[in-house]
Amino acid sequence: MRKGMFGTIAGVAVGAGGAWGQSPAADPPPPAAVAPAGDVVPVQAGPIPPGVGLPPGFGAPQGHPSLPPSIMPPIAPGPAGDPQGFGPMAGFGPPPGPMYPPPGPYGAPLFQPAPGGGGAGGGGGGGDVPHFWSTFEYLLWFSKSQGQPFPLLTTSAPNDFGLPSRGSTLVLAGGRNVDVNPLNGGRVTAGFYGDADRRFGFEASGFVTEMGVDRVRQATSPSGIPLLARPFRDSANPNAITTLVVASPALGSGLASVTNTTQAYSVEADALLNLYRSEPGCSTNCTIEVLAGYRYFELNETFRVTTLTSLNPAGTVTPIISTGPFGQVTVVGTVVTPGTVNVGGLTVPAGSTVRIVDEVRTRNQFNGFQSGIRGEVKRGMFTFGLSGKVAVGHMRETLTVAGFTDIGASTTAAVPLAATGTAAVLPSGRAFGGLYANAASIGRFTNDEFTVIPEINLNLGLAVTRNLTWHVGYNFLYVDKVARPSTEYSTLVNSATVPLSPNYGTNRPLVHPVIFNQDDFWLMGLNTGFTIRF
Repeated sequence: MRKGMFGTIAGVAVGAGGAWGQSPAADPPPPAAVAPAGDVVPVQAGPIPPGVGLPPGFGAPQGHPSLPPSIMPPIAPGPAGDPQGFGPMAGFGPPPGPMYPPPGPYGAPLFQPAPGGGGAGGGGGGGDVPHFWSTFEYLLWFSKSQGQPFPLLTTSAPNDFGLPSRGSTLVLAGGRNVDVNPLNGGRVTAGFYGDADRRFGFEASGFVTEMGVDRVRQATSPSGIPLLARPFRDSANPNAITTLVVASPALGSGLASVTNTTQAYSVEADALLNLYRSEPGCSTNCTIEVLAGYRYFELNETFRVTTLTSLNPAGTVTPIISTGPFGQVTVVGTVVTPGTVNVGGLTVPAGSTVRIVDEVRTRNQFNGFQSGIRGEVKRGMFTFGLSGKVAVGHMRETLTVAGFTDIGASTTAAVPLAATGTAAVLPSGRAFGGLYANAASIGRFTNDEFTVIPEINLNLGLAVTRNLTWHVGYNFLYVDKVARPSTEYSTLVNSATVPLSPNYGTNRPLVHPVIFNQDDFWLMGLNTGFTIRF
């Protein structure tokens, strides 16, 4: 029975093959007789008659003399590692083998995403060209110092009044280049490629530095030692340096502070175009890209001198005399009359405070077009990058000069007057003008300049993982035209406009200082951080 079953199955299979080989127009053959159980009926298929057609797309049976062999359509070309041209398969790499029919029009090259191993945008160890990337960096930069050759704060023996020409004089501030270095900062960069081929992209970047501060502070004892003075050149005698004493044993105790600050930041947005990228499989991968876009840069700096004087000028002592019954004269006491100081046209007695402030602020705002080129070479897990950019555009320079002299009470609200035994309220108020900032220079001014800002950056990187690269590098940024506080104030002063000066309100030559003396500026230093690519 088992033999009969096998015979039946074999007969059906052979019969189906014969039916498939017959022309559709021919009558189907009669059904094969079913043999009784246990019998084996041999079925033999005859040869396919000449002229019988085959379905389209199928080759003729081997050895058939009447049909030509079928020709396979051409396979679309692809890069090395993917000769069939199928591209990545859902993120799992090229297919394990060729497919038929190939996708796309026969004979036409297929659109391919960018091959792996691309260089500048490359990922970690794999070197794949990323879609997105972000860079986070710490900056340790140094800025160009400001030149302050003129002495700003001096001390000396009381009889020398802080004059630089005297042998006992010591310069406490000024007379040197002033810098605020080093400057800590940070920079963030983010970008992406907008097309599947990863040739066109966009990148945004920005950095900011801390506010660097250089400060000189000097205080005296309650008795006014050491003497503190501020040198300047009086318009009545410009060739000689004189001083404004702000603390001494004869005037009172005091505190002086000279402060310089610097802070810079910038943002930029650029379109990217990849010009060259190495083929996959190269032992050394490299890439070259050009960029073009917009840049904003701002530099803010401040120069500020502040002095605080607690007035304690020497007063006068008047004896109290009593005459006896026999005409004898006896001193029975004394009356002390507090000393006074002329400040801003007011007679200010001891116990008052005088605060003098000079402040020069500059703000440089740049807006312009930027272009540049960058490249990166990668070998193994090491990368070397070099970029150069140049921005050209408009610089708006803003200069603000402020100066004032405040008069107020220190620790007591009134001082007794010996002659009357009454009390007088201490005067208070604000006088216009400090020392360098006075009626000739106080105000807000603007200036416009055409400015060029080139920048160079070099980086050496190490691929920590496939998508994470750590790097360390050097950065240099130069600005050819800025306004800086050290060049925007004058030490030539009309002392008639200085409230604490004995010459206040007198007739002296006027001064017309020149503003917006152009200077340059640079930032340079180290940068280190990491880049994430995916």
